[in-house]
Amino acid sequence: MAEKLSKIVLIALLVVGAASFIGSMFFEQYNFMIYLCYAYTFVGVLGGVAAFVMGAMSKPEAIKATIIGVVGMGVMLGISYALASGEILKVYPEGTTESSVKWSDTGLIMLYIIGTLSIISVIYSGVAQLFNKD
Repeated sequence: MAEKLSKIVLIALLVVGAASFIGSMFFEQYNFMIYLCYAYTFVGVLGGVAAFVMGAMSKPEAIKATIIGVVGMGVMLGISYALASGEILKVYPEGTTESSVKWSDTGLIMLYIIGTLSIISVIYSGVAQLFNKD
């Protein structure tokens, strides 16, 4: 029952998101799409917190691994923020602030770090399987 409900909710969210995207493309009104992104972010964070609480109640020893993951993401965010320049280029729209550019750079650098680590872990996994065949 829960699986069927989650599929229905997922499809509904997908349809609303697609309709918002198509509507913003034709009518050039992006406010609804931005607010929808805020709502989706809120739902995602709420779902993550709920999953953490339910997992912690069913398996308390998993809290340590979760805290390590959150601290690791925080460290990665700090490194990305330190590497971000925040330089406002001439091609940016008027009114762009240094803070918004710095946070945008932070997100991109964090994406590059996570992407690179993902590729390295896939390569390492494949190489380890080659050498550990029994």
